[in-house]
This record gives sequence, C-alpha cells and structure tokens, in this order.
Amino acid sequence: MFNPTLMRISVYHIIFPVCVVLGLAACKQQPAAPAAAPVFMSDSSGKPVGPKVGYINTMEILALMPEVKAADSKLEAFARSKESSFQDLAQKYQAGVQKLQEEGILLSQKDQEARVQELTAMEGRLQQMQAGSQQEIGIEREKLYAPIMSRVDSMIKLVGKEQGFAMIYDASALLYADTTLNVTPIIKERLGIKEEEKKK
Repeated sequence: MFNPTLMRISVYHIIFPVCVVLGLAACKQQPAAPAAAPVFMSDSSGKPVGPKVGYINTMEILALMPEVKAADSKLEAFARSKESSFQDLAQKYQAGVQKLQEEGILLSQKDQEARVQELTAMEGRLQQMQAGSQQEIGIEREKLYAPIMSRVDSMIKLVGKEQGFAMIYDASALLYADTTLNVTPIIKERLGIKEEEKKK
C-alpha cells in the first residue's frame, strides 16, 4: 500500500565531485644513490603551500533554508492527497470483497463471476494508482527541490571562483578536515540564511 511517509524528504544531499590530484614522477632507481627525501613547497613561516581547498556541510545548509521547509510541506500535502484518493478506492474494494463473501452463496454463478470481475478490475486500478502516485510524487519532488539545489550549487561555485578555491568538498565525503577550511558560514551568509533560523 502506498505510504507517503516513505516519500518524505528527511535528508537532502548535494555531493560535489571530489577531485584528487596526484603528481607522479617516474625515475629510475640508482643502486648506489640514497633515496631522495620528499620536497614540499612552503611559505616563509614553514607552513605547506598548495591549492586552496575548502569544504561545506550541505545538509546543514539545506536544513536551514526556508525554501526547503516550504518544499517539505508542499510535498507532504501532495503525498497526502494521493494517499486519500488511494484509500477511498481501497475502502470500496474491501467493502466489495466483504459483501461478496457474505452474499456470494446467495448469488448465481453468473452473478458471482460478474462480482469477481468487477473486484479484479478495481484491484488493477489500485495497483495502477499506487505506481502512478509514486511516479507523480517523484516528479513533484524534482519540481520542488531542483531550483533549490541549483541555487545552492551556483552559490558554491560563485564563492569558490571569487575566493580562489581550487576545490570545495562536501563534508559527507570527508573523514577529517581542519575546521578553518569550512566554507559553510560563507555560503550561508551569501544565501541569506540567518542564525535565528537555526533556533526555529
């Protein structure tokens, strides 16, 4: 039976490609020569220097966006309307089955066959309605959330370009990261997300 709660959006992920750049230097080993120590570029303070990278917590950003909360409510209402239509027909089907069980012995074989055919057709409509509802909810979900995802994606790319980031990772793809590399506050500010919304 169609269950709209399975369709709810509890968690929204935008996983951005994780770019890993490897520099490989091919060289022939010289038997008599000692192994060369790795060489790192560094600034005047001795800190390693390399491409500017950062990371964002997409789940946190989406959870705080008013647009996402509004989309959640709309999708839930849409799913409830589909369930209501399904339940109405399901109740008629169940009532028909029960009536046939109670009165079947009093009906002629022809009438019994007609009732069975009617219930079979109704069962087919229920199956079609269930499959159709799931497809319609998927389409509605895409319609509601695609513009939100596009806005977040565009802002991440814009901030990355403006501030010279070579790569911005999603936090869900990281096992560990220095919190100073967290770009989430910048993205939230540029999207107009206020800290007050976190308390709501």
